[in-house]
Amino acid sequence: MEFIDLITSKLSARFDAYDDLMAGVDDALLQEKIQAHKHKSLAEHLWCVVGARESYARAIAAGEWQGFACSMQSYTTHDFTQSLHSSADAARNVISAVSSWTPQRQELLATLAEHEVMHEGQIIRHMYALDRPLPASWVWA
Repeated sequence: MEFIDLITSKLSARFDAYDDLMAGVDDALLQEKIQAHKHKSLAEHLWCVVGARESYARAIAAGEWQGFACSMQSYTTHDFTQSLHSSADAARNVISAVSSWTPQRQELLATLAEHEVMHEGQIIRHMYALDRPLPASWVWA
């Protein structure tokens, strides 16, 4: 297995794990915060995940960073579930369409994977602090 295929496979598993997470999330949990300095709500983390997926998909397609933007306009559980799914599909589609993996594209893909896992760790701590369960697909939990 080539390195790009390995990263893509790992990243796809992380995308699927977020879908699993959303199966147990309600609107109240999205806004719930813990009392910790600079702590973000689940909604704030998920908004950043969606925006990064969309932004890195555009960047990988272009072969260079195009800036950060998140398409989300409303923030219910349903909105996040749909946006996480559609942004994962967009990233997968762009990644599978790349025929020339330049060093810049490789860096963008690696950074997307890093971003995905970084938020996963933060969300794990958030869910533990709220005494909420995590799906089995969250293998780092």
